[in-house]
Amino acid sequence: MPGKPNRILSGWRARRLLASGGMIVRDGAAFRLYRHADERSCRCGRVPAHVVARLKAEAGLVLFRGDPDRLVQSSLPDLPELKPLPVQPDPGVWHRPPRSVLEQLVDQDSQGVRLRAAAGRFLADYHLAASPGRLRTDTPASLAAARARLEQVEANLGSVRVEMIEMLVLDKFSAVALRHVTGAEPAVALEALTRLAVVHGLAEPDQLVGRAFASA
Repeated sequence: MPGKPNRILSGWRARRLLASGGMIVRDGAAFRLYRHADERSCRCGRVPAHVVARLKAEAGLVLFRGDPDRLVQSSLPDLPELKPLPVQPDPGVWHRPPRSVLEQLVDQDSQGVRLRAAAGRFLADYHLAASPGRLRTDTPASLAAARARLEQVEANLGSVRVEMIEMLVLDKFSAVALRHVTGAEPAVALEALTRLAVVHGLAEPDQLVGRAFASA
């Protein structure tokens, strides 16, 4: 992964970097992620605190040399080489860049405007939560509110759906990439985005969720 020190990383990308020997370091209200367990190595991006809490619970992160502000994944005797995923394009569209699942769903679904709005709110909160809080506009209250909203979303939808939403909104997964990484079809992504719209108050549960289940 190219070094982009201020890139906002999804939970999936952070997990891949940690599994290949990366290190998470606290930075203000959020965390930085390095390619190796050394702050002199390539800095890959930023991760919000609630995602680090999820990874601590799921990926078995441990303190690096006893420092509570530095975390690495435990039990990595043989560090794998991190390589790009070999995702093939959809048949017949090799000459065009693949469209993201989010773009397809927004254009194809009759409630696309609500899905786009829900994804936009999620993205704005995620970027704010990943901020170290040093900018004049990043007040402690605004950072805490963004983290609280994201934690509420995860409490309502579960970590599996939320991580898929991160793949759709932050990583812009195509349908092929989504199948390759999760084994899921776009209909599952539609159901996750639909539930996100409900949590954000952009739709009533019986207005969209039933349609998502019907299309799944």
